[in-house]
Amino acid sequence: SDMGSVCAPTQKYTNHVNETKGGPKKRPIYLDYNATCPIDPRVANHMIPLLRQCWGNPSSSHTFGKEAHIALTSARLNIAEALACKPREVVLTSGGSESINHAIRGAALAQLKRGMDRHIVTSAIEHVAVTETC
Repeated sequence: SDMGSVCAPTQKYTNHVNETKGGPKKRPIYLDYNATCPIDPRVANHMIPLLRQCWGNPSSSHTFGKEAHIALTSARLNIAEALACKPREVVLTSGGSESINHAIRGAALAQLKRGMDRHIVTSAIEHVAVTETC
């Protein structure tokens, strides 16, 4: 069976206005980009073959892992080039919470190495990924 149909959209969104009996109806505006966001079609077109053919653990030494490692290394090189940085400076994470954790811990450790204060200031409305890291 085609696994691509598992998450197929139930409604096609091709424009900002849907026609109804009473005239044009405005689509709702999606404001939860913290949770997820639509994928640019160019990104999706590049990802689909990788998701289907390159799903191995890139840290493994078997063939599937080696293929995934090559793809991951290539992505890291492309990102580094686009950001004008070194590939080792590109940290790829599984999502926002992991990224927040790395950023806060990295900044805190850098401050400690410089002999700076050991305090992190947050607010009462921080995301749980921030408060649990701090």
